[in-house]
Amino acid sequence: MYADEGRRGVLHVEFTGYVVSVKRIHRLVRLITILHGGQAGSTDELAQAMGVSRRTLFRDLQLLKEAGIPHYHEPGKGYRIGQSYYLPPINLTVMETLGLLLLGKTAAAQRHQPLMADALSAVSKLLTSVPDPLRDACSDIMENISVDPGSRVQDSTELAHYVNLQRCIDDHRVCAITYMGPTQTTPLVCKFEPYAMHFAARAWYVLGKTDQHDDVRMFKLVRMQKTAVTDERFDPPKRFTVEDKIGKAWQLIPEGKLYQVELEFTPRVATNVAEVRWHSTQSVRRRKDGSCIVQFEVDGLAEIAWWICGYADQVRVRKPKQLITRVSEMLQQAWQQYSNS
Repeated sequence: MYADEGRRGVLHVEFTGYVVSVKRIHRLVRLITILHGGQAGSTDELAQAMGVSRRTLFRDLQLLKEAGIPHYHEPGKGYRIGQSYYLPPINLTVMETLGLLLLGKTAAAQRHQPLMADALSAVSKLLTSVPDPLRDACSDIMENISVDPGSRVQDSTELAHYVNLQRCIDDHRVCAITYMGPTQTTPLVCKFEPYAMHFAARAWYVLGKTDQHDDVRMFKLVRMQKTAVTDERFDPPKRFTVEDKIGKAWQLIPEGKLYQVELEFTPRVATNVAEVRWHSTQSVRRRKDGSCIVQFEVDGLAEIAWWICGYADQVRVRKPKQLITRVSEMLQQAWQQYSNS
């Protein structure tokens, strides 16, 4: 088994001849755990414990079989895994232990995010295999390291929606959703075929098609009012990726037209700007006076215009003219708000 970055940057794992998406790994590990503990008797009970359909369950069981993980069905007792099978011991180096501890701190700081609490639990279990002296020494080092996750969504319902939508993606189930966008006066109630999850701009999004739109739409989970897994199935596109939808948008929303953007940042902020990779097309040219010229090729101007305005008088748009006009109008409107107060 080995990990690789597959087509269009999607991480996959080569698993005895199968290419398995990383998002399915946690389900397979859970399946192994249930089989080890003998927690499910019938096929229906095991599928219910996993939260999947019978078809998905049989597919996962076949994958375990191909991987050489022995399991069987014992009449009257249910599904079991061979008692001789154990996960191989894990030998962690000092740097690997420190890395896990850092991940643990990151997960702890973001435990409100979907799966972060589970990640923290997994890290804790892995660290139990580390000898006490090494673990204690690394813990002492980590006491002087802090993690600030920054701004975050303040809504506990995001996790429940994430679980429902991820189940629909894995099992190709239609999801019934009620969604209220920021400009809507009434909620959108529809059937939704989710294709992929995407985390960006401090929040989770889901991409897919509704029964009311012809194109792929993106919905923010925190704006979901209701999500419900249905028994209805759908056939997902074979080669859909998030990048296909977002393309070269500055953040999330492409507008269908590419622009060559050139910005000039003052010496006061140039270093901070140049240190961050803001966009995949970014190029930076430092100047002797400490300023810098930054170039991008972006799809649409609305999102990048808001970002530029955040730098106020420390940035100047050099091109295109459409962006110069847009940013100028936005700053003039801001000035009017303050001059009238």
